[in-house]
Amino acid sequence: MYISCSADQKILEIPLEGAAVIGGYWSSELGLYTKPALLSWKGGSVDSLQPLEDKDHKDLNCPGFFAWESYFLQPGWLDAHVHLALDGVDFYQCLDNWADPSLIDKNIEEYLKHYLEKGIVAIRDGGDLPGFSWNARSRVQANEWLGPRVVSVHEAVNRKSMYGRFLGRGFDKISEWRDSEDGFFRQGLDQLKVIVTGLIRFDRFQVVGPTQWTVEELSTIVESAHRRGIQVMAHASGEEGISVSIEAGVDSIEHGYYIRGDQLEEMKERGIAWVPTVAPIGNILKYPTSRYSPEEIDILKRILDSQLTKISEAYALDVRLGVGTDAGAYLVPHADGFFDELAWMIQAGIPELEVYKRATAENALIMSSPNLGKLEIGTPLNFLQLAQKKGYIDK
Repeated sequence: MYISCSADQKILEIPLEGAAVIGGYWSSELGLYTKPALLSWKGGSVDSLQPLEDKDHKDLNCPGFFAWESYFLQPGWLDAHVHLALDGVDFYQCLDNWADPSLIDKNIEEYLKHYLEKGIVAIRDGGDLPGFSWNARSRVQANEWLGPRVVSVHEAVNRKSMYGRFLGRGFDKISEWRDSEDGFFRQGLDQLKVIVTGLIRFDRFQVVGPTQWTVEELSTIVESAHRRGIQVMAHASGEEGISVSIEAGVDSIEHGYYIRGDQLEEMKERGIAWVPTVAPIGNILKYPTSRYSPEEIDILKRILDSQLTKISEAYALDVRLGVGTDAGAYLVPHADGFFDELAWMIQAGIPELEVYKRATAENALIMSSPNLGKLEIGTPLNFLQLAQKKGYIDK
């Protein structure tokens, strides 16, 4: 078995039973402990975690013992929105590359390993029409590839001929969805993703691609998933699309640009989570590029400021907030982009450890994986990470 050592950006092979001295630990369940502690595990899962006095240190050199004093033990990170089939560099070239599945598989296998090296132990993939992400999920589960747990929507549900054609086959009418839904679910999926709106525009502020479903239509799709115990994530931005998503009872709203304060309040009341994916906008400004005109850069700054302001408002209202990067989008590299997203959430005014809670325990709920995102007795070590000690000690 293994544990992610994000402090050194590597993956450590460890026995199923062992012990280690760690420099401290953090989780939303146990809080922050900044002194040495003794960790022991059996059957690959945490068996005990106890404070350790310095004088006891010398007596622990035994088989299966690890000296991890320079590391902090904490839950592995979870990225609640990625696209494994995209490369973060060139969207259209990447779609052309889909004609060579072996190349895409090779790239995805490398992405997955890098996620673990960075301490990211689970990801939720937003789908692709050819099924590359679903294949990756299967190969990780079969231990053919080393990588984080993949929660996959397989393919998205979108309106035919509208935005999302690379994500799903598309349905022309809601009657077509009703006729196809049994087969759609039989192909396998962990969550259902519905494309509710098109993309935001970079050349016009507050302009979003058209809403694809009425409240009644989207409710039909949502209910078909909920009857099967499956959560629904909605790609939605703009006032209309977000309102339709809320009224239809989705479980999470992805992106959510131009969200209103009253919509946040309603999401709080209904328990709907928001995954605001700041990095696709923020990183264009953080890592300057000549791809966009000065006018577009000005619009992007307005979009970023608006999104960060609403994230701060959502936090103050105690709206459920997730951390998702949209990795694979332009300038959002797999795994590395996750730390940009953490930084954007912190820049929005959320305290650092509160952001970490959302990147672990809250993301686990959003991803329908409540056994992830925690550190407690019984947690498998491959759901944890050995993180850098510095940063916690200085708080």
